[in-house]
Amino acid sequence: MKAKLRRRLHSEGLRCTHPRRCIIDALEKGPRTHAEILEETQLDRVTVYRNLIALQKIGMVYRVYLPGHEPVYVLCEGESPSHAHFFCRECRKGICLPPETIQIAEPWASRAERVFLIGKCPDC
Repeated sequence: MKAKLRRRLHSEGLRCTHPRRCIIDALEKGPRTHAEILEETQLDRVTVYRNLIALQKIGMVYRVYLPGHEPVYVLCEGESPSHAHFFCRECRKGICLPPETIQIAEPWASRAERVFLIGKCPDC
């Protein structure tokens, strides 16, 4: 697990426990379904569920629904609380987009904190 992610956990008042490290390590490799996280980490189902909820509350993990796929959990390393994400519908790869990627024209104001763009990545 990257030191930056450890600091983020601590700054949000969460301890860097073994289950959280395992889940974050799995998600650093790419988007995972709940079942894939269970299989990869060998953690208890309830432990994974509770930790995913805790990580979602602080914006470190997002649950994304891709058409034709099970929902996946994605690690968000972005520091900005409000930014867009792009997900490939083929390989499920996801990236955080810079905050300036999507701008709302004045006088409109955006309050959305989660914007998900779904398409096809260059590799697919």
